[in-house]
Amino acid sequence: MSSTDERAPSGDHPRRDELLCMAYVDDELAADARVELERRMAGEPALTAQVSAYRKLEVLARQVAPDEPADHEWKRLEREGTQRAGLGVGWALFVGGALFFYGWLGLELATDDELDLVPKLAIAALVGGFTLLLGMTLRARLRNLPHDPYTEVKR
Repeated sequence: MSSTDERAPSGDHPRRDELLCMAYVDDELAADARVELERRMAGEPALTAQVSAYRKLEVLARQVAPDEPADHEWKRLEREGTQRAGLGVGWALFVGGALFFYGWLGLELATDDELDLVPKLAIAALVGGFTLLLGMTLRARLRNLPHDPYTEVKR
């Protein structure tokens, strides 16, 4: 019989089965320990119930967790006029330039082979819009970089 039915008295450390269940839910068990715990869960409903309870707790913990510093920075960027205006103008230039260019291109290819001022302006708007979008995205990423929890992760 397992010690799953026994709960640690309040104030005491979790028992071995509780720690195993927590590690299982967090996907921190070694492969052999994982297989062993899964084998035990097949025959011990209380152990399975404990794993299920920890899974529910994990979901709840994720839902009530406070925002990360990066989340706050993203929200600040969304409210910032420069970011909103830059992205809006960038998208307008990019989409407008692309539509204009492809419209002109279809017409030009059907009628003439020479390139004059109008397509150059369309290409400039397309490239300018793309550049502005890229710049605003890069700006947001660089501003958010100090808050990124994964910058120190070694592979």
